[in-house]
Amino acid sequence: MTRSDTPRVTIVSPHFDDAPLSLGQSLLDGALHGCRVRVRVVFARTNFTRWVHPTRGRAGPISLWRRAEESVAQVAFGYRVATSPHEEVVLRTGELDPAVLLDPSSELDDALVDTLTAQARRWRGDGSTVLFPAGIGGHLDHRLVAEAGRRLLAEHPDRIGFYEDRPYTSLVDPGVVEETLRAIDPGLVPVDVSGPVTERLHRRLRRCYPSQIDDLFVRAMDADRVTGACERVWFAPGQVPAWLSFRDGR
Repeated sequence: MTRSDTPRVTIVSPHFDDAPLSLGQSLLDGALHGCRVRVRVVFARTNFTRWVHPTRGRAGPISLWRRAEESVAQVAFGYRVATSPHEEVVLRTGELDPAVLLDPSSELDDALVDTLTAQARRWRGDGSTVLFPAGIGGHLDHRLVAEAGRRLLAEHPDRIGFYEDRPYTSLVDPGVVEETLRAIDPGLVPVDVSGPVTERLHRRLRRCYPSQIDDLFVRAMDADRVTGACERVWFAPGQVPAWLSFRDGR
């Protein structure tokens, strides 16, 4: 296969780290390993690390810090990265309560979803399959991006997929995962894009994102290894790309 024939994939990542957290094994040795992958980080204006209290005044240097971590990850996982200057929810609202940030019933900003949908529509222009987070776990920023994906799916179901957000997928009941995907579209079907996640993956994630891997992430990683979890992407029936056939990790 020539470079021009290599499948193109755009992974829409709400924040720095979401793409390799959710699809890292596939990037290392699964279905995405042989693709030309670009990660689009939507909410690249950030002020959160596990070590520093997230004040607005720290958003500039912390955004640069997080971008530097992403530069390490793009080498480690073999993708290119581009960013959008949108503020993450903590900056937009000043809200720090996890119960509010992870409330799956909170109202979405329709104007922001319109903006994200228009951006994502352009990302298909190079022939990419575009993968969106499913919004599992209720994080507001993930839900906003998932809604943009849902709107695109309704327009043109080809080359649109939804990946299972980690760490949240690892910590909820499987029924919640399916319910979230069925709310996007009842016909979506899951496709394995990796073998079971490995300690090798988790070591690499910890090295790439030291500012983010807290106890929640560690618990999720442990749960994935214990259960032999595989990474999955969901597509509309008949719309699974031909190149997304994972065979024994090769």
